[in-house]
Amino acid sequence: MPVEIDFDFGASNGNAVINRYLPLFAVPLGSGWQYQNLTLAVIANAPGGVPGRPGNPEPVPGPSVFGLGDLTNVFLLAPPSMSDRLVIGFGAGATLPTATDARLGSGKWSAGPAFRIAYRPGRWNLGALVANLGSFAGDSERQDVHQLLLRALIRRQLGAGWYFTSNPIITANWSQERGEQRWLIPVGGGLGKRLALGSRTVAVAVHGYWNAVRPEGAPHSLFRVDLVIPIPTGTRVD
Repeated sequence: MPVEIDFDFGASNGNAVINRYLPLFAVPLGSGWQYQNLTLAVIANAPGGVPGRPGNPEPVPGPSVFGLGDLTNVFLLAPPSMSDRLVIGFGAGATLPTATDARLGSGKWSAGPAFRIAYRPGRWNLGALVANLGSFAGDSERQDVHQLLLRALIRRQLGAGWYFTSNPIITANWSQERGEQRWLIPVGGGLGKRLALGSRTVAVAVHGYWNAVRPEGAPHSLFRVDLVIPIPTGTRVD
């Protein structure tokens, strides 16, 4: 159960605090196949009208509001792996308009193809989750959604439980014609530490990112704290 808290700075109409919950689980299907499910749930205190945020590329303007954002779920099938270092999955993603306020969500039902890859050579852990979502129903007065979401992962074990990590969330709003208004590309990373908590091991990390490419009005930087909590269920996610 990864939990992320982002502190966004420098948006045109105010800073934001965004809390993400990203449970991941897998179910074996036999013959080496696996069903993988990834969920993104958001609770935020954020102003409206800030472009570039995942799942909400054309937000409703307004002052800061606290509440639940839209829910995104990714459904993947992972074929038998040719290597114990490489895992891939193919499937689809869907976004449900669960936001408690129009400023925190798109007002649209969206869906599209999704792909996940994880590669673990030695001390490295590399991966990405990609989904390209387009709206097909919802509030007719809201802008349609056509957005690429890419969650990258670069992690390097440093020893004694410490690790370097970089987990940028890259978005592209395909509805924008101008390239500089289309992309949000953070650059940065941070340090993490694995800690014993009773019989479990949790991981805590702090990150800093600068939005090297961003739409006009989007935050220029963010600070992130993340926590990874293992929840034993008898099923292992590779």
